[in-house]
Parts: sequence; C-alpha cells; structure tokens
Amino acid sequence: PYVQLVAARFMELHPDVKVVIQPTPFGQMVQTALTALQNKNPDPALIIFYPSQASTLGPYLMNLKPYFDKGVFNESDIPETTLLSVYVVQNNTVVKIFGVPFQQVFGYVLIYRKSIIYNPQLQQEFKQRYGYDLDPETWSSWDQLITAARFIQSAINNGTIKGPKYALLFPDGLQQAIFNGFIGVFYTYAINDPCVALPVTQGAVPTQGYWAYFKLLPNGTINITIGCPSFVQALRTYKQLVQFQPPIDVQAMEYDQLRDLFLTGDYVMVAAWTSFLPIYNNASLSKVAGDLGVAPLPGGRFPLATGQAPTFIGINPNYPDPDLAAQFIALMISPQMYKLGAERVGFVPATISGLEAAASVPTMSWLRPFIPLLQQAKATDLTRLTLINRITNFFTDLRPVFINQVADYLRGKQNAETTQQNILTAWRQLMKIS
Repeated sequence: PYVQLVAARFMELHPDVKVVIQPTPFGQMVQTALTALQNKNPDPALIIFYPSQASTLGPYLMNLKPYFDKGVFNESDIPETTLLSVYVVQNNTVVKIFGVPFQQVFGYVLIYRKSIIYNPQLQQEFKQRYGYDLDPETWSSWDQLITAARFIQSAINNGTIKGPKYALLFPDGLQQAIFNGFIGVFYTYAINDPCVALPVTQGAVPTQGYWAYFKLLPNGTINITIGCPSFVQALRTYKQLVQFQPPIDVQAMEYDQLRDLFLTGDYVMVAAWTSFLPIYNNASLSKVAGDLGVAPLPGGRFPLATGQAPTFIGINPNYPDPDLAAQFIALMISPQMYKLGAERVGFVPATISGLEAAASVPTMSWLRPFIPLLQQAKATDLTRLTLINRITNFFTDLRPVFINQVADYLRGKQNAETTQQNILTAWRQLMKIS
C-alpha cells in the first residue's frame, strides 16, 4: 500500500510519467528480477528486494553510490547497519551501494496479549514462583521467555487462562522461517563465543544478521562459524522455543502462519515481524486487536536477538532514465511521504527522520524504543559485516541445506552435533565466493 501511495504522488508531480507496480509472490521475487537483469531488459525500472536476496541480485543492480555522494539520498539519515546488505566493500571501503532501504521491519519481536500477561493474579503467582516479573519488557534471556511460556501453557491447560490454546508461536517454516527465525537465537549465544568473535566497539555490537555465520581468517579464507560451540547451544534453545505449537510436520510456521494464526486468539505470544502489527490490530480481522504489547527478543533487557529486515529498492541499470528512477526513490524516503504512510497505512520508515515522524503518529508510538536500538548499533568491521555479500549462492544453495538439516533435528531424527556437522560439511562444499 505504501508503494501505491508513493506512485500516486509521483504521478501528480510528473504528469507525463506512468508508474506500474508489478506484484510478485515472495518465492518468485529473486527469479523474476534475476531473469530481467540477466537478459538486460529495461523493465522493471525499479526492483524491490529483501536482505536475504541481496547477494544474489547485487552484481546485476546499478551502483547508487553516486546518488548518495551527490546527496540525492541522505546516507547520514539511514542507520549504519541498515545498509550493510547492499554494500560492496574493498579494502574496508564501500565501492558500491546497490539498494536504498525504504521500509524498516523489526524482527523477530515478541508480540503478546497484554490482558493475559499483565493479569494481576498470574503476575503475582509467577513472581512468587520464579523470582522475576512476567513482563517481556524486563526479560534478559531465552530461558526467562521459555520459563514464562511453560507457566502460561500450564495455566492454559488447567483452565486458569481461558481462550488461547498455545503459549507461544515461533517461526519454524520449511521455506524460510527456520532460517530467519534461528539467526537471532544464534546471535545471542555468539556474542559470548570467542570462536565466532563478533566485532564489538565501545560495548556496542552490530545488529544481528546472517553475516555472523562468516569470518575472514588472517590468510584470507572465509571461515564458517557454524562449527562454533554457540551454534549447538542455539539449536537446543531453538528446539525449546518451538515446543509449544504443533510439530512441523503437522503445521510448519512460515511467514503466512505467523501472520494469520496469531490473530485467531489461539496464541498468547508470537515471535513476529513488526509489519504484521497493522493486521493484528485490525479489529475486522483479528480477535487480538487493541490488546497487544511489543518487546524485543528475548526481552527488553537483552534486545539483541531482534534484528532489522529492511526492504530495499534498487535500480535496473538497463532502464534508460536512471535519474528519474532515483527521483522516485528520493520521494519514497522523504519525511513528508513517510509521515503520510504512517498515518494512512501504518508504514514503518527506514530513515531516522522518517521513524521519528512515524513514531509521532499515536497508533505508531510502539516504534519509539526501537529507534535507539538502531542508532546505537555500530557497523564497525565493514569487511566482516559484508563478507556475506560475496557469497553468491547463499540464498539459493546454502539456505535450503540449513533448513532441511534443522528440520530433521526438530523432528528428532538427529542430534544437535550431527546437525551442526552436516550443515558445515555441505556449506564448505557448496559455497561460491565472488
């Protein structure tokens, strides 16, 4: 809906231009864009993509660095770590930027039913039993979340909580959700694992992301951190997080299920994308509308599992008027357009000024605590953070192997160590580096 708003406004400003939006299903996005770019088609002029697709499309998209350098796009208004997926780096210097983030999606975040979590009787009983609060804003570990989910599940089972069937809905889908649901869990353990050796500056770490799976060794080879001890810890925790919902062979929880099942009222908590909030809060569709709290994962005191999945827009280098395409993007990321998007369609901007404008809209005030999370995240070791952009088959070949192995672990077919070893062996054989 936001892209439609921008298109309508752009056509008002440029009466001789017609903007046609071509919707493409998620599963076909990469192939559709890749085919057009490889065949040097002039259409589409602009291509929308996600971080996990960036390394595949990056080599074919136009270099937008000149537009940043000229100030057509304001780089200082974009959080440091938001651009990482679209950077090409040589000698720790950015030589190409092949996309502009226009939508900020935080995920996964914990969205929960306030009427249940903040029930005084449950609060009191929980505090007496476990010594900490039944309040996601104050949790500081996965163990605290899992303990709370167990407590809620038993209250559902014994009839104390009426209505919901399950305590927690967590991503474990077989196309993508295992992959992007697991990374946040891994990251929280990797922070304290010298084998992964995340770059830390003044106590700040970069926002979590798939980049954490790779590091550069002194001899110039790329090492895969899946072999590190924190990976096994994360696998065990991940299995505990998905225990409260139907097993994956009954119902794997993909993007659509996370979006559609929580609004039935069957779940008390869900690990979801912030882009689902307008749907969850839509009273004509949702039984949980108006009853929602939002906290980072695993909790407000340790928010580091929550990452960002910005939506990017890039320019097709075969389009005859790239300056016009750049003007469209500039309008798309302007504070005025962003405020309109927040008011009309609950849109979450990708720039700091846009986020501040959106957070001033009453229905979007939940955004406020997430702004510092972005401002504080540091993009320190650019070479490390952008290594993944050199792995050209990350999304196409490495991701499916990972998902299949973790799924077999969740099914009980193999243990955590075997799962780790199988992924590591396969990735080493398959990885293609540009």
